[in-house]
Formats: sequence, C-alpha cells, structure tokens
Amino acid sequence: MRNAQHEIQKSRWRELIRECKQSGKSVRSWCLENDVKQSNYYYWLKIVREESLIQAGTLAVSKSNRFVELLPKEKETNAINNSLCAKLILDSGCQMDIYNGADEQTLALMLRLMKSRC
Repeated sequence: MRNAQHEIQKSRWRELIRECKQSGKSVRSWCLENDVKQSNYYYWLKIVREESLIQAGTLAVSKSNRFVELLPKEKETNAINNSLCAKLILDSGCQMDIYNGADEQTLALMLRLMKSRC
C-alpha cells in the first residue's frame, strides 16, 4: 500500500515540477505562489530525476558499496619524439644517441662536449 501511495505522490510531483519549469519563474517564487515548501520540491525533484536516470540506463542502482582498484594511466608517449633517429660514434669510441625532437642548440652543445672529452 505504501508503495502505491509513493507512486501516486511521485506522479503528482512530476506534474508539479513540470508546471514550475514551464512557468519560467524561479523555484522560490513558484513555491511561494503555489504554497509548496521548497524542501519538498527539491526532495521530489531528486526522486523524479533519479527515476528518470535509472529508466534511461545512466544511473546504476546498487545496494552494496564496493571498493575498486583505480590504476593510473600510463604516460602517453609520442612515438615520433621518442624514437632514435641517429647514433653518432666517434673514432675514440664515444657514442651518442640522437632522438627525434632534440633541439639544435642541445645537439650542438653535446657535439662540442663529445669532441672535447673523447
């Protein structure tokens, strides 16, 4: 019996909420004019919205709380910028790997260092 009463009230409030929205007035002013408590309005708005979301399949209903493991996303790497494009080997045996995305100034500095140290 209680469930049937709840459904009747929900149907009534669904219509009242629709009237409020169509009036173009703020909830506060509409509630004052229609002798409706704002707390009741918002309670039933929540009930009606949840029911709509459940029917649309966008709100999952579960009576149990569960913990799930959330894993961090792996850093997305840009394959082009991280791929080896050249390997420099000097007569002395010093080696330097050059990757895509290395800027010209850094390369020039590294070459000077290699020549002076190797």
